[in-house]
Amino acid sequence: MKASCKDWVGTRRLRVLLSTVVEARDILELLLEERRVRHATYRDARGVAHTYFFSWEHAATRSIEVDWLDARNICRRHCMDAVSLETPQENEFIKQRISRGNVRYIWTSGRKCNFNGCDRPDLQPSNVNGWFWSGSGAKIGPTSQRNTGDWSATGGFGQAQPDNREAPQGNDESCLSILNNFYNDGVKWHDVACHHLKPFVCEDSDELLNFVRSRNPGIRL
Repeated sequence: MKASCKDWVGTRRLRVLLSTVVEARDILELLLEERRVRHATYRDARGVAHTYFFSWEHAATRSIEVDWLDARNICRRHCMDAVSLETPQENEFIKQRISRGNVRYIWTSGRKCNFNGCDRPDLQPSNVNGWFWSGSGAKIGPTSQRNTGDWSATGGFGQAQPDNREAPQGNDESCLSILNNFYNDGVKWHDVACHHLKPFVCEDSDELLNFVRSRNPGIRL
């Protein structure tokens, strides 16, 4: 029986992270029917290539906006993950693409650790020390150190991000979105409640690709 990215998601990181099961067509059928769509490649200072999918540049997803979890799961069905912006250069590359497409906002893989297992002292307070890239597992620097990310200096309440603005309404702003000059602040990071609907950016996941290759020798991805 052939293994797929969906199998990997169902049995490993997704169960550990958010205990969510992805329901989708088998990834191998999708790969064979559509081929994996990739829109751009960026090579970092180490010479490592990063390949991306932009939902607004693909006919099948151009008019689709989804919540954070659906965005991540759609990416994983394609052996990708929601984008992790781990260097200033990669961040600028994605921001330029957003500006060029005149896209108002997008989802990244950025997430605040506010679920089971996140009560460790080193992650507190979570709005300062609990942010990480779920796509890569890399930790985002403390939000109190403004040079460790690209958080906006303003938001709906005129406060520096992340501000957890919707918390009084019971909506923890625990997902990281890039907003395009939404508050006349340029293209910047904002914390946003995860249920909001947005376009998204996917990035190749070596872990998912290697999983499928190991189970399906000779497959071209």
